[in-house]
Amino acid sequence: ILQIMAILWKEREYMPESRVELYDAALNYLLEFRDKRRDIKPLLSATHARQVLGPVSLWMQDTLKKDEAAKADLHTAMQESLDTLNTPPTAEVFCDYLVKRAGLLVETGGKEYLFRHKSFREFLAGVQLKEDRPYEHLNTLVANFGDDWWEEPLRFFIASVDAKVFDAFMAKLFDSPQSDEMTPKQQLLLQTIIEEAKGKKIDALCNKLLEPATTASRQRVILDCLKAINKPASLGSLLEFREQKLAVENRDIINRTEEVILALGGQSLTSKAEKSISGKPVSFRNSHEQNAEYILIPGGNYRYSVTGEIVDVPDAYFAKYPVTNKLYRSFIVWLEAKAASKLLSAFNTELDAIANDNRWGKDFGAHFNNGKSDFATLFRSRYDEDRKYDGEDQPVVGVTWYAAQAYCLWLSLLEGDKRLYCLPDEMEWEWAAGGKQGTTGQEVRRYPWSEAKGGPNSTLANYNKNIGTTTLVGNYPDGATPEGLYDMAGNAWEWMENIHEKYVGSRAWRGGSWYNEADALRCSSRLSYLPRLSSDSSVGFRVIRSSPFSS
Repeated sequence: ILQIMAILWKEREYMPESRVELYDAALNYLLEFRDKRRDIKPLLSATHARQVLGPVSLWMQDTLKKDEAAKADLHTAMQESLDTLNTPPTAEVFCDYLVKRAGLLVETGGKEYLFRHKSFREFLAGVQLKEDRPYEHLNTLVANFGDDWWEEPLRFFIASVDAKVFDAFMAKLFDSPQSDEMTPKQQLLLQTIIEEAKGKKIDALCNKLLEPATTASRQRVILDCLKAINKPASLGSLLEFREQKLAVENRDIINRTEEVILALGGQSLTSKAEKSISGKPVSFRNSHEQNAEYILIPGGNYRYSVTGEIVDVPDAYFAKYPVTNKLYRSFIVWLEAKAASKLLSAFNTELDAIANDNRWGKDFGAHFNNGKSDFATLFRSRYDEDRKYDGEDQPVVGVTWYAAQAYCLWLSLLEGDKRLYCLPDEMEWEWAAGGKQGTTGQEVRRYPWSEAKGGPNSTLANYNKNIGTTTLVGNYPDGATPEGLYDMAGNAWEWMENIHEKYVGSRAWRGGSWYNEADALRCSSRLSYLPRLSSDSSVGFRVIRSSPFSS
């Protein structure tokens, strides 16, 4: 595929902009244009060849449920479509052409055919679903939603159909048992198909949200869908949902509703005058971070797990979620713009001072000077274009400790203060994750959620490779802290401000990740990593803000 992309660029200066366009161009090249480049007449045009391969691919997907097909069976399935063409070759001749010239099929042991890469078959099956009465296939797609075997054909299907079919799919999905309790893996798939969809309508989602009988679990997923689709037309339904109090007393749904309304340009009902006991707002939203919410964690003291000593922790505002790809990309976009401004000048000047005074460690100077001409490349996530980790609402991973610090510096400078935002140190993080047990000097909870919920399970956190990647932030409301901090256990480790005392130059991690076993999710668990490294797909970061607000 990479070779075909290079040829397309060389000959036509054309680069496909989506997966559908890429596979479409690749198949056309293999089936027709490669022969034409050699002055050879193709056996069939790409259009006619795909009229045969599409139904065969769907037959393998839906009937055989296998990647391999016996030669005789494939010949029989192909011949039906070949017979609809003018002067067609036999199925045997066509298959021989696909193996020896197009390179699309391979023989296995002389008895079976399979596609050289299964993604070609999955693409053809997905497109055939669109061509062959798309509305009639929706029940099958919904019934198999979340099944690995159907994931790629579904993605190609949604990326090929129009907004009306998209809307019909959403209507059937949220009327089906599949949406009763969606797994985080299914929710991640749903976000992916929304991102890749050719056209999007919100009618079915809005109607379902406003139905009084819609369960809280469905409401939460629908709200996430409307946020991902990001159409202001849904604002009216969201305001009606809030006004009618259809979320009842579910704190998670109420808060998500406010998040989506704000993201779409509406006004939050959250009172700015709401105060904590200390006279400070219990939370605030950062307009420089697309209204990301920060929650006040009042200070206190507890027995710190690392030293066993009683430590005092000050008040601090913790970000409700780890930094997401969407938020982090806004920082990278700002760096890429390189627009002359006082802010950029201050950013450069401060980084230069940090490199000179070793504030971020003695190794930062070399790291900084190597990337000084291109900060966007220096600080970009290593997994920014890896589809396992690059969803907008997945936590950003694969960033260095230096990059996390640079993001905090950028936020601080936006408010005219060099050190207003920062990474938490381990004492602050452990207190926020498991503190407030009631007795001075008491140890924190074992896990961020209440002790009554017991140890980790699949409803509380993403861990032990049970999903196989990071999930959307906030996907585990039952695993949130009593104060409302999400993903403090699992999903992605979080960079800490401080050095890990046992490993020279390394910075600490807290929280565990999607990859680690349950033990790593304890509030006291910790690891470390060199601050210049970004190779790990299981580490991101969370921002805190100092607490100057007062009544």
